[in-house]
Amino acid sequence: MSTYNIINIREILYSVGDMNKVSEFFEGYGGWNRVGRYETSRHTMQFWNLPDSCTAEEILIQSHHVPNGQIRLIKFNNIDQKHIRSSQQPWDTGGIMDINLRVHEVESSFDALREMGFHGLSDPLCQEMGQFKLYDCLMKGYDDTIIAFTHRLKPPMDLPAPIKLPTHVYKTTITVKNLAEAKSFYTDILGCDVLTEYSVKKDSPQENMFGLPFNLADKVSCNAVILSIHGGKDTDFQIVEFDGVSGKDFSDRAMPPHRGFVLYRVEVENIAEYYREIQMKGGKIHNQMTEMQVEPYGNVQCFSVKSPNGVLWEFFESKEA
Repeated sequence: MSTYNIINIREILYSVGDMNKVSEFFEGYGGWNRVGRYETSRHTMQFWNLPDSCTAEEILIQSHHVPNGQIRLIKFNNIDQKHIRSSQQPWDTGGIMDINLRVHEVESSFDALREMGFHGLSDPLCQEMGQFKLYDCLMKGYDDTIIAFTHRLKPPMDLPAPIKLPTHVYKTTITVKNLAEAKSFYTDILGCDVLTEYSVKKDSPQENMFGLPFNLADKVSCNAVILSIHGGKDTDFQIVEFDGVSGKDFSDRAMPPHRGFVLYRVEVENIAEYYREIQMKGGKIHNQMTEMQVEPYGNVQCFSVKSPNGVLWEFFESKEA
């Protein structure tokens, strides 16, 4: 019986081009609270195999004081960068395709976001995905990222937080080339639980949330598996495969210091046991177990694993008393 405990996805690391602009969106417009501002430790930069000349500063933010699904904004200096998912389409593979944020009302949010420079892949649409009915839109934002802004209609959900972005990053999406291979990695190697599986395909040519041309909308299936790394339904993620259309592969870019959604950071109790179990299951460690400073957690033990589609997962345990 395993003695480790995966607590949750604590953070998504987001490498930004303009720290002030992105923090103003989440904190100024969205109402998120700031946990702290930090200088990235030299040990962390070494863990990412970045040169000594490279420095970075960070801002950790969260929605309504929720410690899961936080975003750590990081600005790298003195190093060349590319955009992880440059000029991306949802069906491009490699890295994190989008993060999902709930809003109180989609139409008014859509209008406000366009005024701030976001661009919709479509106008807001009502979608049915398995057991869920959602009013949502995908919007391209800063650093060639995509954010899904969602209002869930069924089952209904009350959003009591009195801010414009009232929930944490409750879901993320990873577009994969081979759904079966990706599912096997997440369940057999990382030990994720499958929450649900679904497929979406339009029955006629029409507008769709992914921005597919109308003549392809009824020919392309979006097949998805929703997974949880900690066993709960809070802060989960989905892997999706687009059957009928193909795009670019950004797998080699999904790492620091490139710009966009860089990696997941997951807190684990008894990380040494989890580290050994991944290796016993045949998982390949990307960055070996290392001690380093990650604020506000203090001194941590950390290692990372890279998925078949180039997504970095960092696992850490605080060693502070």
